[in-house]
Amino acid sequence: MKIAILSDLHLGYARFEADSYSQAASAVSDASAKADILLCAGDIFDIKIPRLETLKWAVDIFRKSSVPVFAIHGNHERRARDMINPVQLLSASAGLRLLHGESAVFEKGGEKLQVLGMGSVPEEYASMAVKKVMEGFRREDGAFSLLMIHQSIRELVPGGKEELSLEELEALPFDLIVNGHIHETTTMLGGKFLIPGSTVITQLKKEEMAPRGYFLYDTLARKAEFVSIPSRRFFYEELEFKEASETDVRERVRERIAMRRQENPGAIIAIKLDGTLKGGLIGADVRIESHADVFIDNRLNVESLGAKLEKIRSGREASLSMREGALRELKAKTEGKVTLFDASDIFDKLLSGPEETLEYLEKHNKKSEG
Repeated sequence: MKIAILSDLHLGYARFEADSYSQAASAVSDASAKADILLCAGDIFDIKIPRLETLKWAVDIFRKSSVPVFAIHGNHERRARDMINPVQLLSASAGLRLLHGESAVFEKGGEKLQVLGMGSVPEEYASMAVKKVMEGFRREDGAFSLLMIHQSIRELVPGGKEELSLEELEALPFDLIVNGHIHETTTMLGGKFLIPGSTVITQLKKEEMAPRGYFLYDTLARKAEFVSIPSRRFFYEELEFKEASETDVRERVRERIAMRRQENPGAIIAIKLDGTLKGGLIGADVRIESHADVFIDNRLNVESLGAKLEKIRSGREASLSMREGALRELKAKTEGKVTLFDASDIFDKLLSGPEETLEYLEKHNKKSEG
């Protein structure tokens, strides 16, 4: 059996709305021609309440699928339990099967596929939600079992703690796990864990220069093939400057845009400007002429976050060192000579001010007299 796996179509995405429709249509059309079933792992829509035009596009796109479609909702579509989300509307009008906390079985040519779907939940509840869903899951005899989710993954999120981990996912009784939400195409756990990525550029990140598309998975061979779709090219550029003038910056930006547009006239271009400017200039002084679908991230003369954090850390350490040194000195001067007060306490009162110190000493003096 061939399974087409796509995710994060973000239909109606305002910045590149036309791309969201055309590229989703290409993915669904191509996938349904090559697969026996199509899975969509959430964020079909970009917002919880899409415009009527966007809903119409979605209905038209999925009605043209020549194979059954199973889907889950993503975080962009998640709404309160008593409210209808847009994937539910699409399910009713385009015939796709929406799964959330339930499984469905698809059979073809003597093969069975069992799909358990869990739509997006807040990350802090993800592990608990998976356990709850698994309580009601019963594996179908002889079926290829698949879990479809839409969550962050701890190992793929810097500093992640609350997210689902690959370790807990790998321990689950599934032949394949499909995840949406993350827009970069990823294969992990020896091919058992797949993230198809988004079909449209949304984040203007370097990683999004990779082709857009979907996975085509063969259940007999247990292998996935990434199938790219026609999509607009995206270029991410980083330009470094040192003591540059406003003219220097403008010229290099203009040259880079011209070079990319000569190769791909309709390309999306993101340019990050980094480094330093000549004395007296700040990043806001550099005015770059606007170009269609060109996005400038101006970080000229902006101190890096790492450097800022290091300054804060060093300042705190210096402050702590001064406090500890002064406290040691006070303890050394009063040790064995003064028993009326604790050196650490009086030190803190001295830092607060003379009135607090006198009040503290008076209280301890009364105690000693009593």
